[in-house]
Amino acid sequence: MERLSTGIKGLDSLIQGYPKGRAILVAGESGAGKTIFGLQFLTSCCEAGVTSVYISMEERPEDLKAQAMSFGWDLADYEHKGLLRIVDLLERRMGWVEDAATHGLEKPYKSLIKIVSEIYEERRLCALPISGVQKEKKAVPDVVILDNIGVFAMGISTPELREQLDTLVFKLSGLGCTSLIISDDAVAKMSQDIMLYSVYGAIRLRKRDNPYTSKRERVMDIIKIRNTKIPLDYLLFDITDKGIELIVKSED
Repeated sequence: MERLSTGIKGLDSLIQGYPKGRAILVAGESGAGKTIFGLQFLTSCCEAGVTSVYISMEERPEDLKAQAMSFGWDLADYEHKGLLRIVDLLERRMGWVEDAATHGLEKPYKSLIKIVSEIYEERRLCALPISGVQKEKKAVPDVVILDNIGVFAMGISTPELREQLDTLVFKLSGLGCTSLIISDDAVAKMSQDIMLYSVYGAIRLRKRDNPYTSKRERVMDIIKIRNTKIPLDYLLFDITDKGIELIVKSED
């Protein structure tokens, strides 16, 4: 099975990278490093010439670019080269909320399935600006990153979330896309657990108190990656000016 680099030094040797054409869920609390995790993978893909789309549901593209640039990752350059498209769903979400308020609708957001329909049938969200060296490449990208689907999981039942996520994963895999699906801990515990069954792999990022040092630390839990030998220990990591870096020592 072909794989893509995670972009995180030391992690590839532990999990062999992400399987191509499969969906990986990245979950975690606020401030755990989920968006940085996604941006680091995105940068690694673009550096390798892998066409990518970043669908932002909570941040404006200019804010994402500024955050990426703080680590030395120039997303605007990848856009110019035709390797990257950032899709701003935040503005669309605000439009849906406004429409719902105007028309008295109970649910302001489109469902994940409707978004998938745009990706799969119309391909408006995933179409890349084909130009220059990218003329020979397909319009559908190799990688899709969704950050974060938690905003669409609130207000729907757990079975409905499972069906929508299954559809999302199926459609993206059908396009041949490797997808990184980011979700936050605002999603109910039962829904979080259900989401694990829809994806090929799952990673959780969290912060915890070290009982021995009384200091806060960040840990990464590789919950599952099918057909892959994974570490059972929590992986300690830090966020530096170069992005996410694993700390060599791992703990239970």
